[in-house]
Amino acid sequence: MKIKILATLLFAVAVGCLFTAFKRQETGQVYFIRSTNSVGSLVAYKVYIDDKLVCNLKNKRYSLHNIAAGEHTVAISNTGLSSHKKSRALKINVAADKSNYLVVINGSEVYLQESVESSAQELLKRVAATTKCLP
Repeated sequence: MKIKILATLLFAVAVGCLFTAFKRQETGQVYFIRSTNSVGSLVAYKVYIDDKLVCNLKNKRYSLHNIAAGEHTVAISNTGLSSHKKSRALKINVAADKSNYLVVINGSEVYLQESVESSAQELLKRVAATTKCLP
């Protein structure tokens, strides 16, 4: 009797572990939007998520990335004649099935700024999707 109870309990634990191992990973979306003017318009900017290069973003383009939910660090760098160092890191919190919108700001330095959805949707109407992010 004790063996049956123990076997049933072990079987239940094993099945629970199996379902946990195959649980769908929750993801969210991150948009990088570059709608800058003519300054630096001929060079692509390198976009990084958690220090990994994910896109070479051209002028008047946006890229969309599905990433795991949780906290991430994003940055961007100029590939033109100026310094190629990354911008200051921006920490974002990606929620499952939600979108984060990051706009490229091109001034005396290049950096990313979070945007609310309504403003980002207006920008997205004026830019094209990047179909091939990395060469």
